[in-house]
Amino acid sequence: MMRVWKCLLFSVVILFAPKAPMVAQSAPLQLSLDQAVNWALENHPLGIMANAVEERGPAALMRSRGNLDPKLFSTYDRKQFQGTEYFDYGEAGVEWQSPAALKFSAGYQFADGTYLNDELVVPSAGQAYLAVKLPLLQGLLVDETRTDLRQGDLEVDRNRADANIIRNELRYDLALRFADWAYTERILEINRETLRLIEQRFRDTQGLFEQGDKPAVDTLEVYVSLGTQRLTVQQAEVDARLARQAFNELYWPMDENTRPLTLDDRWTSIPEAGGWLMQHPDLLEKQIALAQTQLEQRLKREKLKPKLDVGYYLLGDGFDISPVPVGGENGGFFTRAYKLDAKFSYPIFNRKARGDVQLGQLKITESTAKIDAKQQALITKADAYRDAVRQYDSQLAAGQDLGRQAEALLQAERRLFSLGESTQFLLNSREQSLQKARLTVAKLAFSQIKAVLTYRYVTAQWE
Repeated sequence: MMRVWKCLLFSVVILFAPKAPMVAQSAPLQLSLDQAVNWALENHPLGIMANAVEERGPAALMRSRGNLDPKLFSTYDRKQFQGTEYFDYGEAGVEWQSPAALKFSAGYQFADGTYLNDELVVPSAGQAYLAVKLPLLQGLLVDETRTDLRQGDLEVDRNRADANIIRNELRYDLALRFADWAYTERILEINRETLRLIEQRFRDTQGLFEQGDKPAVDTLEVYVSLGTQRLTVQQAEVDARLARQAFNELYWPMDENTRPLTLDDRWTSIPEAGGWLMQHPDLLEKQIALAQTQLEQRLKREKLKPKLDVGYYLLGDGFDISPVPVGGENGGFFTRAYKLDAKFSYPIFNRKARGDVQLGQLKITESTAKIDAKQQALITKADAYRDAVRQYDSQLAAGQDLGRQAEALLQAERRLFSLGESTQFLLNSREQSLQKARLTVAKLAFSQIKAVLTYRYVTAQWE
């Protein structure tokens, strides 16, 4: 009588056992990491920001070249008081700073008035002039204009490096999230496959129980295993959903049916191309910043020199440059009518310039130390992740071998179970071993992919 009640109890458990939900799904859309990266670089705010940062370089270069643009100028000054015209003075012209130290200008002056200063007196027709100015000491070899031009050239490369730093971060973050999403989907797939096998075994065991070939306890044991696996699948679904949402933060155009494609060899293997250290954007940015600091230091050293600027003006009568006197020749073309000036200045102690030089040298020392530290850190990290990838190769091979052995043991155990020479407990144990082996291989593959992606991030090698 007790056996009958047990059979009825197990039958009720089997009848009301929760079934896995069936959801109608459309064909999934496959998404590759290359597609996601290309979209993010063009459309994600970080990608747009990287493009804007790179475009700052040409703008800075244009600004620095603007120092060589010819400049128009004009002045006008007039004073009249109680019917007396004290002075009426004006000047207009154009000046141009050459890429060298020379500065050229051409202009026209007119002046009239009762109380006109002697240095402003010009012929009645006004006076045109041609002028050239040259610094003989400070500014002869280095000046602000030439320094700005070189800074502008460097700014193009520096902003490109800054943009590549942003792109490197974006690629790495996106690739890691994609790999995590693909890993959680793989874990979910393994658990669902295991669930399907347990469900099939549950139905087989249920049929054998109903035929009287298996005891009720075998049915209960399979049912417990089935419930445990369903909980595992539910947790895997939660993990996959969270990983998907994390990826969706960086890649927006995706729907519920989108699934990650398996990463190809380009994303799962170490790149063989050398010379990455010379092209690394972090190092390039620091090296260019150091070059800019060295340019500034040259300019600061130039300011240790005294200022001695000379100017030569070729004068005219009206617009007749270097006119011939009425009485005949009086000197050559450049000596008949000219003006020459010279300006000298030098701070007695020049502490400002000397202090700037000392500060600049300290800044160079700091920048050089940062470059050396960054370079050593990159080399060390790259070597570490390269070694890790190689170690994962051997671990993956061992894990896959264990998986094949676990699958062979499960097949053998199933044959024994069908012949009545094994127990449900041993069969469950073999299935759990196979599932554990598959999960271990998936985790090792994910760890290797993370190591490869981190190596690519450290070396900034994505192409």
